Amino acid sequence: MKYFVGIDGGGTKTILYLGNAERVVLAELQLGSSNHHSVGLQAVKALLLEGFNYFEEKNGITLDSIEGICFGGAGIDCPQDEASIRGLFREIGYKNGLSIYNDSIVALVAANGSKLGGILISGTGSIALGIDKDGQLHRVGGWGHIIDDGGSGYSIGRDGLKAIMEAYDGRRKQTKIWEKVRDYLKITNQEDIIAFLYSQETKKHHVAELAPCIVELYKTDEAAREIVDRNISELCSIIACLARRLAKTDFPLGLCGGSFEGSPLILELFSTRLQGLLPELKPHLPYSKAAMGALMLAVEEFMDSGSIRTIV
Repeated sequence: MKYFVGIDGGGTKTILYLGNAERVVLAELQLGSSNHHSVGLQAVKALLLEGFNYFEEKNGITLDSIEGICFGGAGIDCPQDEASIRGLFREIGYKNGLSIYNDSIVALVAANGSKLGGILISGTGSIALGIDKDGQLHRVGGWGHIIDDGGSGYSIGRDGLKAIMEAYDGRRKQTKIWEKVRDYLKITNQEDIIAFLYSQETKKHHVAELAPCIVELYKTDEAAREIVDRNISELCSIIACLARRLAKTDFPLGLCGGSFEGSPLILELFSTRLQGLLPELKPHLPYSKAAMGALMLAVEEFMDSGSIRTIV
């Protein structure tokens, strides 16, 4: 029997699927972040070792017996990122077929069932990806939380913290966001937020985890409503740009990530706003998890081949 592995390497968590040529999942494992920009290459290497050791111990499947692996990773944005991650696989002793993709690509395959249409991810970060009629990939956004990631959990969380500090200064009305964040972070005053933000222990996904505190207040707090509406507009702008790049407005659009899959309100607000802008689009929640998209690609690309494939 031939074995394949699909990996969805997110900024918050990493899902590994061990499967066979029929795309049947034989084992599944969830680990921490594998975005090397956030946690470092050595942490990603340790995570991969933990995952493959688990499959060997629990399923008796060694690295040598895995025909192909597809890694879809957050932070795979350029050839240098791809080379870094590919190097980690070689360092742990894996020598067979290997695909390295940005995580949005494996999510697209999972969301739409094939390499068709588009995808919008709003989780820790945000990004859109589409495939045009000629099979060319088009990407919009996802350039990192410092300069981009509008409409993401990080963006909503950051904007919530900004509103708290502005209210603390007297630059805006008081907001209920403070009470929510205070209780979530277990802090006592607003200035503790600065210590939280600039602590070496705080990563961008920790800020993104504050997003539900703001979304919960959408109907009862002016600042929360402004923040959510602004970020919904960012997501719509991303998709409007993608539609122009694809020269198409009637493609299937998978909506992935915690913002859509974990918040019915965000899903409703986005779908309603998008319907007014691009009524022909067909947004939907994913047909399967991103790790399944990675497994599908691993089987498709390496069932009869041991080549190395890279698309970032």
